[in-house]
Amino acid sequence: MLLTEKWRDKRVCCMGDSLTQAGVWTQRLSQNLGCRVYSHCKGGLKMREIVDGGVGAEGVLPPLSATVLEGMDLVIFFAGYNDREDTDAASALQYCIDTIYDRLEEAGNLTCRILIVTPHCVGRYSYIDADGYEEYPPGSGRSLKKMADIMEEVAADNSIPVCNLWKTSGINRRTWSVYGAVPGDDMVHCSNQGYELIGDVISGAVVRSFGV
Repeated sequence: MLLTEKWRDKRVCCMGDSLTQAGVWTQRLSQNLGCRVYSHCKGGLKMREIVDGGVGAEGVLPPLSATVLEGMDLVIFFAGYNDREDTDAASALQYCIDTIYDRLEEAGNLTCRILIVTPHCVGRYSYIDADGYEEYPPGSGRSLKKMADIMEEVAADNSIPVCNLWKTSGINRRTWSVYGAVPGDDMVHCSNQGYELIGDVISGAVVRSFGV
């Protein structure tokens, strides 16, 4: 049973990194809303690279084009995991928002809605010896928790709704053993249960933000 009929057969472009490329949360979104999902994503990319194009762990992602966004009803931008070493999360997200709007304008599709999705609360990863609560890099004063707050603020400045997974997903240090991909080794990526949970939370945010 669909959460709403409003999004049945609507076209949704899901932009992101490896968590989107895994394809699980996007499939769950389609199941919940009945929408048609199109992906613009590649593992390992930072926010700017997702719109400008870049070489990720899984290959090359071309720059976002107006053609990709023609006829889309919703863009979901879900990123930030690969920006943890950078100091400019706010300007990076603003750049991405501006670029998405530029491409929508070129496509004659400015009525397309946008939803920003923040990173969830992650555990440690094989090459990042810090979980989402901790400063990374050490001594920088930055954390994934703070990044989620920054992304929420930037989206609000642009009158764009946010799905703050850090605050709402229920993924945290007590549940990494269930929702993490490989407990103790990879707790950034998710198990199928974790991805499905993210898909459910994002689905709820779509309904809450844009109506039933």
